[in-house]
Amino acid sequence: MNPTTELSFEKYLHQMRHTASTIKSYLFANKVFLLDNPKPENFTYKDVVNYLSEKSLEYDNSNTKVYLLNAMKKYFDYLVEIGGRDDHPCKNLHLRNLRKKEVIHQDLFTSAELELLMEREERYADLKQKNQVIVSLLIYQGLNSAEITALNLSHIDLDAGTVFVKASRKISQRHLELNNRQYRLFERYLNEGRKNLLREETNALILGKLGNRITVDDVHYIVSTAKGLFPDRNLTPANIRQSVIANWLNEKKIPLEQAQLMSGQKWISTTVKYRQANMEEEREMMNKWFPLQ
Repeated sequence: MNPTTELSFEKYLHQMRHTASTIKSYLFANKVFLLDNPKPENFTYKDVVNYLSEKSLEYDNSNTKVYLLNAMKKYFDYLVEIGGRDDHPCKNLHLRNLRKKEVIHQDLFTSAELELLMEREERYADLKQKNQVIVSLLIYQGLNSAEITALNLSHIDLDAGTVFVKASRKISQRHLELNNRQYRLFERYLNEGRKNLLREETNALILGKLGNRITVDDVHYIVSTAKGLFPDRNLTPANIRQSVIANWLNEKKIPLEQAQLMSGQKWISTTVKYRQANMEEEREMMNKWFPLQ
């Protein structure tokens, strides 16, 4: 095949709307991969598995294994895009030894990216207000879908500027501050949008188009309609919540103990997983595990 060379791997990653830090990580990991394997166009699924197996002997960190595999996947996506090869050898490869609750920071969204979800277009004003309330609770307070559906009118205190979140089996109750953008949004929704959606008296804060309390599926659907903003990325309510917690720690530099209380996580060992090593630390780790000769 004769690949098109006008599009570099770095430009391709920018086109995919990855963050600057993610692009740097992918480029660094890909440099390691290409030094080990100068002819990636001939790589097969078995080659990928064998390569990762070889690298697993050099380090014992499943996060780093995923880090390297993700970079390889992106590079093969790129090769297919430019015509460097006509197949993707590891698109459906997943590492089975990854601990279930590990946080993969490359999959998360920055605060600026999450803000884009508030600009979604809606045909009907009432539904736009309702959907923006839902999205705002996802991106500002980091609530999960079930917590949003369980909110009642009494849980919002505009005078105090707080929202109360009830405890569940896995998550503690908490009072969270409203974002400045939410005051006017909630006021309009309560005085306009919710009244127009209301069919019979209910204490449910957020109503669907039939006047009933919204469901978890409703929240997931609203998020799914915004996936076009981030093609080839995993936009879900759960991933948004992970992103918010990570941004509290890494962007806003909120202390670990405070982030734990805000997230409702019962164990600080869970919250600490959302801390991300800075790029210099990350490169040092990569150099330790994959020294460039």
